[in-house]
Amino acid sequence: MHPVLLKIGPVTIYSYGFFVSLGIVSAYLFIGSQASHFGLRREVVADLVFWIVIGGFLGARMLYILVSWPFFLQDPLSYIFSRAGFVFYGGLLGGLSAAYWFIKRKRLDFWQVADLFAPYIALAHAFGRIGCFCYGCCYGKPTKSFWGLLFPPASPAGHLGVKVIPTQMISSVALAIIFLILVEIRRQRKFKGEVFVSYLIIYGIFRFFIEFLRGDERGFFLFFSASQWLSLVFIGGGIFLFRKLSKKDVYKGN
Repeated sequence: MHPVLLKIGPVTIYSYGFFVSLGIVSAYLFIGSQASHFGLRREVVADLVFWIVIGGFLGARMLYILVSWPFFLQDPLSYIFSRAGFVFYGGLLGGLSAAYWFIKRKRLDFWQVADLFAPYIALAHAFGRIGCFCYGCCYGKPTKSFWGLLFPPASPAGHLGVKVIPTQMISSVALAIIFLILVEIRRQRKFKGEVFVSYLIIYGIFRFFIEFLRGDERGFFLFFSASQWLSLVFIGGGIFLFRKLSKKDVYKGN
């Protein structure tokens, strides 16, 4: 509920940007510390993270514009240059596209790299949701229950003037739990790709159901939001890949 974290003279540090950056840096530090166990050099990881971040931000903004197309047409410049306005699944798709391009270019093992990164996607996302909470975006439906929160009037969630479900913090806690689950799966993984496809399935299931509690504009089609349709795609794709990859020889490494 504090969109501005710190202001020193003309310099303003926004909470949303701070927590998103904290998530990215934390993920990079963890990945870098474990890169050698997955046959990767630190400098390669640094380059890969750079391209993933670029692809992720572009994809997140592009999907946001797509699901908000009617509003985007009314004022394109404000949508393009606003600080807020990202859809996570767009970022995931954009980041994956950039990662796939880089991995193939460097002739790396895609599933090995994906398993290294997967837990920290959830960790970075958990920090990002704290940023959403501070800014007041990605909020839940109005509620009169004890867990409802009243956001400042100037925030996206505050314009309603009523308490809303704090879906941002629910998501942050859930993502932290998913992170821990994925770390354990990676510790005991039986085949390459197991951690990454487990992430697709677990997060997809959570995201599908948390969407029912969201109160912000979601870009609906038929009965579900755009993110719910994408969740179903990721769940189905994850199950397909899990079955396909698990039929290979059992992996005996990290």
